[in-house]
Amino acid sequence: MKIKLFKYGSILMFILATFSSADTDYNQSANTVSVIQQFENMLFVFWQFISEPFFKINGSPASIIKLIFTLSIFILGFYLGKFYKANIEKISQNNTLINTSTRTILSNIGYYIILIITFFIAMNLLGINLSSIALVAGALSVGIGFGLQNIVSNFISGIILMFERTIKVGDYVELSSDTRGKVREIRMRSITITTNSNIDIIVPNQYFIENNVINWTMNDKIRRFQISFGVAYGTDPQKVITIIKEAVEKSDFQDVVNTHERNTKVIMTGLGNSSIDFELFIWIHGRDILYPKSTTSKFLVLIYNTLNENNIEIPFPQQDLHIRSMDTSIFQNLKNEA
Repeated sequence: MKIKLFKYGSILMFILATFSSADTDYNQSANTVSVIQQFENMLFVFWQFISEPFFKINGSPASIIKLIFTLSIFILGFYLGKFYKANIEKISQNNTLINTSTRTILSNIGYYIILIITFFIAMNLLGINLSSIALVAGALSVGIGFGLQNIVSNFISGIILMFERTIKVGDYVELSSDTRGKVREIRMRSITITTNSNIDIIVPNQYFIENNVINWTMNDKIRRFQISFGVAYGTDPQKVITIIKEAVEKSDFQDVVNTHERNTKVIMTGLGNSSIDFELFIWIHGRDILYPKSTTSKFLVLIYNTLNENNIEIPFPQQDLHIRSMDTSIFQNLKNEA
């Protein structure tokens, strides 16, 4: 009997414990459902907040979510354009059939096309319809009227320069007597020129269209240098011409060009106040033409040493003084001292 009571008591306790556990699980499950419901309500309120229109553009409501999507499209288009530009330059560098100018045209035009497409997509998302020619023309005319003439002009000039290929990346150009350097980059608005002093100059594209620009390396890297010098009166001019030409021919300068059409010349250019004037005409090729002062200095040193070795005088400035009248006392003192 005791065994049966113990047995039934154990079963009853197990049933109560089971119900108690089930009640606890039920409460926990109810709490979980309540938390999920609250989270869903918060998400619903947040979505209503960001999707609620703040203002209207052409009758189309603009909300925070639209602004976020528009900004995301702009950022995506910008990075997509950068990715395209970098890969085009990388591919063209490994392809010998694509020169630097073609690479610049492909990378710049493709980059701006991607940005323009991104702009139109973003504006359409906001509800701004730019497909109307009248609207685009009106916007452009207003922009140009407020000072965009130079921007448009530089943009068109950049396209002309890239297709004409009169100015290419790597060319050595001279804008003025004091401004010259190598073209580092051609953009749609400007060209970057790096001088021999490693100074970068940003020049608008319109300048290259409207002004005279000297391109030292447009077709080849050969240039004629003119180096002036003088000797004293009484020197045989033919001797000067002969020894200077021989000195250039015997020098170890590897950059000198001496062909039938392009050869070294020394000519007499005039009778100066203090000297007989000459000019050395010499053709140079290679990198030395990009450093005109250093190249000129090298040949001036050669001329000086050659004249000195042959005992030819390099004159100092001379001037004759004619005295028309003099006080007699001064003249008498000078005569006594003599």
